[in-house]
Amino acid sequence: MTPHFSDATSEETARYYAARAPEYDLSAGYLTHDRETLRVAKKKRYQKLFRGHDVLEIACGTGYWTEVLAETAKSVVGIDVNPEMIDRAQSRCGHLPHVKFRLADAYNIGPEAGTYTAGFAVWWWSHIPRARVGEFLQSIHRRLIPGALVVFSDQLEYVVPRVDGMATQRHEDSNGDTIERRILSDGREYDIVKNFPTEQELVSALCGFGSDIQYREWPEELHWELTYNAVPMAQPE
Repeated sequence: MTPHFSDATSEETARYYAARAPEYDLSAGYLTHDRETLRVAKKKRYQKLFRGHDVLEIACGTGYWTEVLAETAKSVVGIDVNPEMIDRAQSRCGHLPHVKFRLADAYNIGPEAGTYTAGFAVWWWSHIPRARVGEFLQSIHRRLIPGALVVFSDQLEYVVPRVDGMATQRHEDSNGDTIERRILSDGREYDIVKNFPTEQELVSALCGFGSDIQYREWPEELHWELTYNAVPMAQPE
């Protein structure tokens, strides 16, 4: 599948993650004992939330969280726009018969992807250009049954430069998006979307999409978390 990018920032963000795929687990802290310890409670929380669900995971990356959810979920389908990430996810979760991966554009998830009782994404919302939030929500909600559980989790705002050295600077572009300079281990540089939405911004975006919206910050995990239930999609006139 060749994705159609309607804006340059989304294309650059996708290019960055394709290039980062070989080093992603290491740079994300998925291979670091101290950071893994910080995720123990979060893993248990998600395994409890998604027990027995058919889950659609957005931007699954290398399949780290896919494998976590698969311990209790009925099934998990992870989508990502980059084949480089899908290949690594399949290597990690290939032994799990109830886990599948699809190459797909999060802004245009087709009916062939099926329907789900839950939706999930970690470290995805911050990469959505503000002008495309509604487009993304329309896309994922077309694949969710009414009442489906949805969980988004992403980073709280941090001060650059990052401890891991990946981010060096930020600026706001003409569309109101925060653009962050990222540097790979080989020195290649990318300017990607990295927004830090407020609770009010998140709740406002979900108007017409979700009910029982709950927002919580987990400072010890450096993350915010948003949970809600999908409401029936309005039919086009």
